[in-house]
Amino acid sequence: MNAARRSARKRDWPRGLYEPRPGYFTWRHPTTGKTHAIGAVPLAVARNEALAANQFVADQKPSLVARLEGVETCTVAELTKRLPVSEKANTAKAARSLDKRINAFMGDRACDAVTTKLCADLIDAVLAEGKERLAQAVRSRLVSIFNFGITKGLLDSNPADPTARPDATVKRGRLTLEQFKAIYAEAPKVAEWLQQAMMFALVTGADRATIASTPRDCIKDGCMLVRRVKTGALIGIPLDLRLEAVGVSVRDVAKHRTGVISPLLLHHVSQWGNAPTGSKVHPDRISHAFTDARKLAKIPDEGAPTFHEIRSLCKRLYTQQGGVDTKALLGHADEKTAAIYADPRGIEPIYVKVG
Repeated sequence: MNAARRSARKRDWPRGLYEPRPGYFTWRHPTTGKTHAIGAVPLAVARNEALAANQFVADQKPSLVARLEGVETCTVAELTKRLPVSEKANTAKAARSLDKRINAFMGDRACDAVTTKLCADLIDAVLAEGKERLAQAVRSRLVSIFNFGITKGLLDSNPADPTARPDATVKRGRLTLEQFKAIYAEAPKVAEWLQQAMMFALVTGADRATIASTPRDCIKDGCMLVRRVKTGALIGIPLDLRLEAVGVSVRDVAKHRTGVISPLLLHHVSQWGNAPTGSKVHPDRISHAFTDARKLAKIPDEGAPTFHEIRSLCKRLYTQQGGVDTKALLGHADEKTAAIYADPRGIEPIYVKVG
């Protein structure tokens, strides 16, 4: 279908100039398709604004002379496509999401023409949405993109490096043992497998992706072998390890049976949507089910703990119990990360050990 012809009045208008209502003008970016308001201004002013915007966009693209001279250059969008893709599905998915946001803001800009101010403007725009963690991720991705560009000789310095790293206040509360027990009691009302997932996380310190992918035949030499999806680390947890606070051992978790044949320790016990009985429970489904049970337990939404907070509770309970290498249990590579999970964030006292 051919595009509708412009009226005689609009035939000589600059590219991208529109009048959605009488006397009010907008301009549409030719690359991103994003519409920008010009406002209720005279037509002559709107024409000049659109012409200037079109020229600005044109100036960001490599010139014909540069291309004829064989000078290699590319836009930010082209550079992001050249970055190596992570083999880890979740990491690759997160990178694609960040690249989409970055390219919508500066994707048509030649990478060697990107300024520190432009990077800071994007970070500030994300902060204005109240998304502090996302702003940190965007800055980190910008630094990675332009560092890669430097290695390819496309620019001499990284414009994102001088930007300030956004501060992010932790809004998610820690999970207490009392809250865990309250949510655990409501879990069967939400999903038949949720109690197993929660106890698996509490006794072994495994994250939701690891829990969802642990096979039934994970027992060897008196240990449950758990491979963390995020890091690939293989952790051997003795079956005799027992979390005294709940009176459950790793052996109890490993031998749990539902009466359903499945290659996985955690699985759907009955048909759920398109997921057949015995199939894998998606990690996101674990989080959503936990949230539903948490609401049934009447735990307020503000600062509410998520399923992931069970890992911190696991570490804190084993630390109080003593005699357990919680750093190895949770698969942490360094003490800094281990300390983050040990921090109770004020919900319980930090006890002084004597002797």
